[in-house]
Amino acid sequence: MHPGVSIGVDDFRSWGLETPGPGLLLEVPATGPWRARPALHLEAASDYRLRLMSGGQPLLWARIDTWWDRAVFLRGKTHAPWSLPPLTAPDVRAVTQAPGSEGWWEAWGWRLARTLVEAPSPVLHAGRWCLSPVRAISADKAERHPVSPMEWRFGQPLQPPHSLDAVPRFSGAWNEDWWETLPAQRPGTVLSLRAPSASDDGRVKSWRKRAKDGTLPPTLLLYVDILAKWLVLDGHDRVHAALLEGVEPPLLGLWPFIPAARPESSVREEGALFSADFQLRAGATPAVVERVNRMLLLNFTRSAQGAVSRAWPLRGGVDAWRAEVLAWRRWSQELPLAAEDWDWFASPR
Repeated sequence: MHPGVSIGVDDFRSWGLETPGPGLLLEVPATGPWRARPALHLEAASDYRLRLMSGGQPLLWARIDTWWDRAVFLRGKTHAPWSLPPLTAPDVRAVTQAPGSEGWWEAWGWRLARTLVEAPSPVLHAGRWCLSPVRAISADKAERHPVSPMEWRFGQPLQPPHSLDAVPRFSGAWNEDWWETLPAQRPGTVLSLRAPSASDDGRVKSWRKRAKDGTLPPTLLLYVDILAKWLVLDGHDRVHAALLEGVEPPLLGLWPFIPAARPESSVREEGALFSADFQLRAGATPAVVERVNRMLLLNFTRSAQGAVSRAWPLRGGVDAWRAEVLAWRRWSQELPLAAEDWDWFASPR
């Protein structure tokens, strides 16, 4: 294990998620290998243009509308996205506690924490992280996307995962209408990082047996707050196997966070009041009032504890981002997007 990384019990347990077992906190120092960009990391250019990098290659491009009405996503051509070393049969047998028990969650939490720290291609960076069991909810119970960025704050509450059934599906590009908020596109949806294995693949068959007898190891998810999505870091085949068997896969969530007091900000607070007025004028339904109240609490509360995903500057900015997606288009034989969606996504403005 790299020196300086400490792992301890999560004393907060107040993330607003249903946690079926104990979690861990990881303190990663800003020294040694943790000073560099991780192998899997997010980069940002102006106007909410994002790029998810894996091993130096673009894994995903995304663009969010300025008013957060929509987002368009485009997958890169990376054939080997970031992953942890595959679990072996001895690894699974080494966890002897009863599946689903606190001891079982604790054992898997410690194992995956050490694996994350020792991974030759890290996803961790300097800062504080939580690794905790999480439970998926039904998509129709998920919250809708904010009307504007002022509804979010630096260090926001996490959204519970949902729509695991989308993991075996794999689209090269798609548009999300954040105003209509289809259930499968609401905050907390789970996004796969690679194409699914075939249902008759050997590992999927092996994990199906584990899913059937209740000994399936947990899948590891990473929360990205600006996208409000959980990325599958490890366990694509395990989720697939669980779905084929009709059982709920166990999930471990990973997220960087900040527990810090925030100074007063007239800009943030005035923006929150403007957003509240805009939403209430559109129709003060009980759901809207609840969302506005929650947004005002987030922006006027002086203490903060929540997820905050780090993004590095995208070298070359918007020009480099556009050059990459336009190159993708030239080499792509088909585009799974409507023409108007692509035109907006790739436009210079």
